[in-house]
Amino acid sequence: MTGAVAGIGARLGAFVIDSLIAVGIAIVSTGPPPSSRYNLVVYLSFLAIEFVFVSVAGQTPGMRVLRIAVVRFADGGRPRPVWVLVRTLLLAVVLPALVVDTTGRAMHDRAANTMLVRTP
Repeated sequence: MTGAVAGIGARLGAFVIDSLIAVGIAIVSTGPPPSSRYNLVVYLSFLAIEFVFVSVAGQTPGMRVLRIAVVRFADGGRPRPVWVLVRTLLLAVVLPALVVDTTGRAMHDRAANTMLVRTP
């Protein structure tokens, strides 16, 4: 249902797609693993994808494929870049993305006052 909180399957699927993009960026920029910078480039590329695409379009490429988007919790609008930055920095810690409340919102979404919802 459009507007419903996105489930764990869609979230994980988007994560996998975005991670594969980050791996591709790392391979192109550092060569195949094991490069001394490969893991760092994957990590930073993933976070950059998250920040840039959510700030500009409200969703990463993986989220777009799986038809989910990040919206403000209060009114469903697009989150401001400062809150996308907060969300991304908390996502960088990893644990907040795994801790969800009874509404299905992860810790980094609660802190940024956002949520992931299904899109048409």
